[in-house]
Amino acid sequence: MIEKMARVEIIGLKKHLSRLIPLLHTSGYLQIDDIREMPDVMLQQFSPTAQMKEDREEVDLLIANINGLIESFSLNQKGQIETEPETKNEEDSVYSIKENVADITAQVQYINMRKKTLQDELISHSKYIEILKIISPFIPESSKDSGNATIRALVHSSQTRTMALLANQLKLLTHGKFEMITAKVGDETNAIIGIFPLELVSQVEGFMKNEKVGQLVLPEEYAYLSTEEALQHIEKKVELNHEELKKNDESMSRLAKKWLPSLKLWQLICKDKVDEIEVYLKIGETDFTFTIFGWVPSDDIQMLEIILKKEFSEEISLNVIGVPKELKSLIPVKLKNLEIVEPFEHFVKMRATPNYSDIDPSVLVAIFMPIFFGMMAGDVGYGIVMLLIAFLINKKVKEGLLSDIVKFLRLGAIWTIVFGILFGEYFGNLGEKLGIPPLWMSRSEPDSIFPLITMAIAVGVSHILLGLLIGSWNAFIHKNNNHLLERVGMFVGLVGLLFLVGSLTNYLPDAFRIIGWAVLAIGLIALAVSLGKSGVFLGPIEFVGLIGSILSYLRIAALGLASVFLAKVANDIGGMIPSVVAGLLISVLIHALNIVMGILSPTIQSLRLQYVEFFQRFYTGGQSPYEPFKKRVSKKLKI
Repeated sequence: MIEKMARVEIIGLKKHLSRLIPLLHTSGYLQIDDIREMPDVMLQQFSPTAQMKEDREEVDLLIANINGLIESFSLNQKGQIETEPETKNEEDSVYSIKENVADITAQVQYINMRKKTLQDELISHSKYIEILKIISPFIPESSKDSGNATIRALVHSSQTRTMALLANQLKLLTHGKFEMITAKVGDETNAIIGIFPLELVSQVEGFMKNEKVGQLVLPEEYAYLSTEEALQHIEKKVELNHEELKKNDESMSRLAKKWLPSLKLWQLICKDKVDEIEVYLKIGETDFTFTIFGWVPSDDIQMLEIILKKEFSEEISLNVIGVPKELKSLIPVKLKNLEIVEPFEHFVKMRATPNYSDIDPSVLVAIFMPIFFGMMAGDVGYGIVMLLIAFLINKKVKEGLLSDIVKFLRLGAIWTIVFGILFGEYFGNLGEKLGIPPLWMSRSEPDSIFPLITMAIAVGVSHILLGLLIGSWNAFIHKNNNHLLERVGMFVGLVGLLFLVGSLTNYLPDAFRIIGWAVLAIGLIALAVSLGKSGVFLGPIEFVGLIGSILSYLRIAALGLASVFLAKVANDIGGMIPSVVAGLLISVLIHALNIVMGILSPTIQSLRLQYVEFFQRFYTGGQSPYEPFKKRVSKKLKI
C-alpha cells in the first residue's frame, strides 16, 4: 500500500546546521525539497562558505583516488571472494580516510613502478638474448682470453662490405691484432663481432665512433663480459624478473584482498559527505535562521520529533504544513507491504511508480502473476525442480532485482505444483503412466482443448473486469467524469456481452439474450459519450480492442499446451530408444530445455498480462518515489 506522507518544515538558527544536517542524514526520515524548485516558497538560497567549497573539492579528489584504487584492485580480485573491510568504523573522518588512501596509493604506485621496470627489462633483455643466441656459435675461442675485448655491432646487409674495409683499417690500427666475425641476424641485418686486445679498447671504440658505426651495447653490468657469459647472465636475469613479477602480482593481490572492501566502504562514506555538503544548496536562509522543507512518512513524524528534541531541545522547530495544489503531483511515494509482496513492488516500479492518490497494485500483481505462471507451467515435477533452482540461487543472491525474480519464481513454483496436481502432470504424462489421475482435467487429452480455452478466457474476463472496477473507482476519487464514464461503459458493455454469450450457448436462460443486448448497448453508449464527438466511431473500436485484450489471455492455454506436449515428446522419445542410458539422457535433456522455457516464457507472459492488459484499465503511475536524505553507510541512533 501507499504510505501517507506529510509535508514538513524545520526552522532554527544557522549555528545549529552543522549538527542538524548529519543528524537528519543519519536518521534517514526526511526527503529534502530543493528550495529553488518550490513555487510556494520565497526564501533566499543558502550560500555555501569557502570552507564548504574546499571540503567539497577535497572529497571529490579523494573519491577519484578511491575509484582509481578500486578499479585497479578489482582487476586483481576477479573471481576471488572479498573479505570483510579492514576497518568497519562507519564514522571514519575524511582526514583518516585520506591518510589511509595516501598510504595505499604509495604502495600501489611502488608495485606498479617496479612492475613497469621489470617488464621493460624483460622486453629489452629478450632482444639481447635473441641476438646473442644467434652470434654465440660464431664466437671464436680467442674471445674467451682474459686479455681480449669484444665489440659488437648490428649493420644493414648493404653495409657489410663497408664493414670489411673498416675491419682492415682496424687491423692496421691494432697491428693485425683485430679479428672480425660476421653472422646473419635477420633478412637484412648482420651482426659484426670484433675481438682485440683489452689495451686497445679506447682506440677501437674511438675509431668506431668516428666512423659512425652503431655498437650493440649491452647493459652496463654485462658490457665487459664475453658473449656466452653475457647470454648466461641475461637469461638468469630474465628468469629472476619473471619470479619477481609473480611475487609483485601476489603482493598486489594481497593488497587488494586486504583493502578493497575498506575502499568500497570509504567510497560510500565520502559520497555521504558529498551529499551533506550538497544538501545545503537546497536550504533557505535569512541572516540568522534557516528553513528546510521536505516530506516525511506520517508514521515517522513522531520519531523525527523525538530525535530533534533530544539533540536540540526547543531550539529547532519541526512543523507539519499544508500541501498546496501545485505540489500535489510532487508528493513522493513510499510503498509499504507485507514481506511476501515486497518483491512485486519492484515489478510495479519497473512499469512506473504509483501515483500518490491511486492504489498500489503490488498486492494484485503478487496474487495474479504467480497464479498465471502456475497455470502455464502446471507440472508437479517441474514445480519441484523450479523450487530447488530458486532455493539454490537464493543462497547466492540476497538482494536486488534477481533476488526479487527468485522470490517470484518460488511462489510461481508452488502454484506450478498446485496446477500440476489439478492437471495430473508429473514430468509430463509420467503421472498418467503411473496411474495418478488429474483432479480436474488432463491437458494432453484432445477433449481438454475447449475447457482450457474457456478457462483462459474466463481468467481474462475476470482480470479485466477487476481492472475496470479499480479504474472506475480511481476516476471517481479523482472526479474525472470522462474516465469514469469510459471505464463504467466498458465494464457494463462487457457484462452485457457475457449475458449475450451465455444465453446463446445455453449456459443462461433465453431471457438473458434481450438483457444482454440492452446492457451491451448501454455500455457502448456510455463509452461513446466518454470519447466525445468521435465516440460514435471510436467507442465500438475501443470495445473491440477490449475483447482483443481478453483473447490475449489465450496465451495461458497455449503455453501450457506447448509445455505438456514437449514433456510428452521427451518421455516418448526416451522410451523409443533401445539403450536405457541414452534414452534417459535424451529425455532429461528435453525436460531440462522445457523447464528453462517453462521458467522464462511464463514469467514474461504473466508479467505482460499485468502490464498491458490489466494495468491499462486503471494504472498510470509516474510519480516520484520517496528518496529520503539517508546515509549509504549508517549507524543506529540512540533514542
